[in-house]
Amino acid sequence: MNGVRVHLAGPPFLEHGTGNGRQPHGRKAWGLLAYLVLHHAPTPRAQLAAMLFPDAEDPLGALRWHLSDLRRVLGSDASLQGDPLTLQLPPSSWTDMEPGTPLPSTGDHPLAAGLIEGMDFSDCPGFDSWLTIERHRLRHRVETAAYEGGLSALAGGDTATAVQLAARALELDPLNPDFHALLVRSLVAAGDRAGARDSADRCAALFAEQLGAGLPAEVQHALAAPDAGIGTLPATRVAVRSYLEAATASLAAGATGSALTQLRVAGGLAERTGIRELQAEALLSLAGALIHGAGGRGAEVSDLLHRAASLSRGGPPSLQSAAYRELGFLAVQRGFPASGLHWLGKAEAAAAGLDDETAKTLGVRGMLATDTADYPTARSALQESIRLSSQARAVRQEAFARTMLGRVHLLTGQLQSAALELDAALTLAGRDHWVAFLPLAEALRSEVHLLSGQDSMAVETAEHATALAAAFGDRCFIDAAAHAKAKGLLAAGHMDAAGSWILRGLGRNPWYRWFRGRNLELACAADLRDNPQRALGYARELGELSSRYGHDELTVRAYSFLVLLGDGAVGAAIPVLAGRITNPLLHAELALRNQL
Repeated sequence: MNGVRVHLAGPPFLEHGTGNGRQPHGRKAWGLLAYLVLHHAPTPRAQLAAMLFPDAEDPLGALRWHLSDLRRVLGSDASLQGDPLTLQLPPSSWTDMEPGTPLPSTGDHPLAAGLIEGMDFSDCPGFDSWLTIERHRLRHRVETAAYEGGLSALAGGDTATAVQLAARALELDPLNPDFHALLVRSLVAAGDRAGARDSADRCAALFAEQLGAGLPAEVQHALAAPDAGIGTLPATRVAVRSYLEAATASLAAGATGSALTQLRVAGGLAERTGIRELQAEALLSLAGALIHGAGGRGAEVSDLLHRAASLSRGGPPSLQSAAYRELGFLAVQRGFPASGLHWLGKAEAAAAGLDDETAKTLGVRGMLATDTADYPTARSALQESIRLSSQARAVRQEAFARTMLGRVHLLTGQLQSAALELDAALTLAGRDHWVAFLPLAEALRSEVHLLSGQDSMAVETAEHATALAAAFGDRCFIDAAAHAKAKGLLAAGHMDAAGSWILRGLGRNPWYRWFRGRNLELACAADLRDNPQRALGYARELGELSSRYGHDELTVRAYSFLVLLGDGAVGAAIPVLAGRITNPLLHAELALRNQL
């Protein structure tokens, strides 16, 4: 084997198939290699030289020297040339940074220590900004691997591994309530109630000290004993179906609390029947109601979905696909894009030949691609979801997909197309009496009205969206409607009222992290002139969170605000980050600010 194995996680090193042991000279050679491995799009040499060698007398000359060094260590079979610059490793090569490379299920991975660990680039602010983003993103992958590995182990009955992985996840992020909930839930499942109570007590003390908050609801639920009130009910297929049907009716009537009670009874009865398919269906129904009706986003719903996925193996493909899709949906809303892609890939494979299930999965894939600013993929996935939904007469799915496509058009400045899709979505949702969904489509439609100069229509539509969202208590839709309402007030010059709505959209424990990031962006814009110090805090928070969650356009916008607020160090990273995004509207805004 003549290829090379490139290890960038932890202290970096190269392994050569020929055993020659050559390594790059110095941190900047390693930084250059890390950039070329991770940033797959070609980069202009001048841009890369400005990032890595800002103080050199001849930045391009310094870049040429380091490229020569990399050619020396990578060998003659590597291709490292052109302007813009591209890297092609020798055949049979491997890197630990490939997007599809699975992380060990133990969660014990060098990425937890950092990308090219121990190397400091504070003297290269532009490169340091890019590296910080990648370190946030990759560390987040490790946390997610440990967490989801623990959930999978718990679903499979391996409580010892679940406890170990939950503890590992907590080492990486001690203030994540879902990780605490997984540890408590795993200890309860292992029969260690005393250990579970101790863990909950430590969590309560930590959250009180660090956040001034009480014990998270997820941990409280994990600690609670299972409901034993079903012992006298008959555990038959008919009984389970009866409770599932009652729950469906309750959800349709908006009685989410009653539906959850009925679904928990159905789940308990299904478990007693021992019928795997029935158990999976009951668990999936409960998880769906928690996610879409009660805002469940934590360890409880993740546990339910992992168990449903495990139980559905060998059963109806539609059931298995739905479990994987809901895991993907949950990952998207919580800001775990790599996990989302994994689950949605499994959902699509399971749904092969099932148009309705494929349409639903493509709708979520379109969401994920939009959040991560991959707009061409988003359009393709959502257009196909619309086609399949229309063909299957799945009215609600078509309304959802059209709303998501309208969002893509809004974000990329195609206002006429956005209006057409959102109006069609509102018509479909109204025809099917899907009133609970209207606030999202209306919030986005309000923004289109505003950008089209239709101020009165924007105000009226946002008003209706905020009232409906509050009535249904859907936090995702509340955040979207608050954004639209605040934008209308800002356009009218009502700064104080707009600030109040922005704060509503920045509440704790969001259901959908992309929408919260968008409200942080709006908060930056609102405070930019009159309260630059507060705007700076918002921009820094947005930059850190969006880089962790893979929300690339929001990261670029955060950095753009930081430059406007005097932090010019990150300016060199903006063209590199924006270069990955196909959005003419973003590029026009950056060019107007002289940041491209």
